[in-house]
Amino acid sequence: MPSLLTLFPPILSRHLLGAFLRTTALCLASFVAIGLIVDFFDRFDGFIHHGASGSAIFRYFLFRAPLFLARAAPLAILAGVLLGFGGLSRHNEFVALRAAGVGVWQVSTATLAAAVALSGVLFLWNEGVVTYCSQQAHDVYAFEIRSQESSHRVHRRVWYRGLAGFYNIKRVSAQKKALAGLTVYQLGRGFRPVRVIEVEKATWNGKGWDLIGARAYRLRRTGGVETIPADDFHLPEPPEVLIGVDRDAEEFSYFGLRHHIESLRRKGGDPSELLVDLHLKLAVPLVSIVMVMVGIPLATQGSRTSNLASAVALGLGIGFSYFVVLAFARALGQGGALNPVIAAWTANGIFGLIGLFLLLGGD
Repeated sequence: MPSLLTLFPPILSRHLLGAFLRTTALCLASFVAIGLIVDFFDRFDGFIHHGASGSAIFRYFLFRAPLFLARAAPLAILAGVLLGFGGLSRHNEFVALRAAGVGVWQVSTATLAAAVALSGVLFLWNEGVVTYCSQQAHDVYAFEIRSQESSHRVHRRVWYRGLAGFYNIKRVSAQKKALAGLTVYQLGRGFRPVRVIEVEKATWNGKGWDLIGARAYRLRRTGGVETIPADDFHLPEPPEVLIGVDRDAEEFSYFGLRHHIESLRRKGGDPSELLVDLHLKLAVPLVSIVMVMVGIPLATQGSRTSNLASAVALGLGIGFSYFVVLAFARALGQGGALNPVIAAWTANGIFGLIGLFLLLGGD
């Protein structure tokens, strides 16, 4: 049985990890910068139309940066392996290692261990930093940038089945714990609307909702509408429930999204689309390991082929193909054509097998 020093030669490990981590960090910074620039120009017309301030735009992209970093990390890791190890191949260092009896698996061990650690870091990053910053970016865009547009703007409407009826909410502020443009439809027998409550604004005071501009209307069975007092109406749900209905999956942690799905099920909602995103929160961080498994044999084979650029291009093509398969499987899962678990792990399974095949063939 090989010793730990055989699997993890200290000098060799530091040398390979140094080349891998330096190149990965440079690629990650480049990808994040490119992503932010593209997103800025994609939203530029909207910023001008809404009259957004420079401070709001800066804070919006500051809070968006962690999400771009999380999305770019797998491709940056693949590029780090290909370019970092490719540089060693061009200097024939892998030829020397093979001559000394060091195989691809020994070369891969330390880097794979680093990929496992990076997967854990990426999961924690998504759970903490990305979740918080995505919420802040949503609030800045919805309540500081879009609030500058005219009174005839079209709001994002949220429908939710609550304890007091069916809710239609125009805007939700997680930071201020406030709702704007709330309409509640209460139904009677035979699914017939019997009362409608309109609330201009609702704010959480720590114990309950303060309703501003509340009006109620009774729908008569014989036809017509009667205005009635709305003093007896109150919202039974806490802010965590109502604010959650307007949040994207990326704004939830894994456990927060799971709790939100359970809450939707209890209220009779359909959480099928969110189930795929729930399992993706576990699957996506592990793509770091998959990318290292694919990248190492493609980079090290440059010592045996005359065209390393073709191997790098193939590796990057595989990286982009991964995200195409991931998006396609996610769409199938959200549409009900695939089981949510299968949809979330399909890309990892396919490309993990490709990486394993390349590693076995490279030794």
